[in-house]
Amino acid sequence: MVDARNTSRTCSVCKHEDEANRPSQTEFRCVTYGHTDYADENEARNIASRARAVVNRSKASERH
Repeated sequence: MVDARNTSRTCSVCKHEDEANRPSQTEFRCVTYGHTDYADENEARNIASRARAVVNRSKASERH
């Protein structure tokens, strides 16, 4: 399970989290990096990134 908290307002490129990154329901614009995207796509990238991190940690712990 992946914790999706704050993925909608976190930049999928630089990971800066800020409420101001979401100027509208559909738009994402990072106030630090300048990355723009559809809000849902940016959020999906963040969730996928977190899921990969969980899988990688699991694989690493299986090796030990």
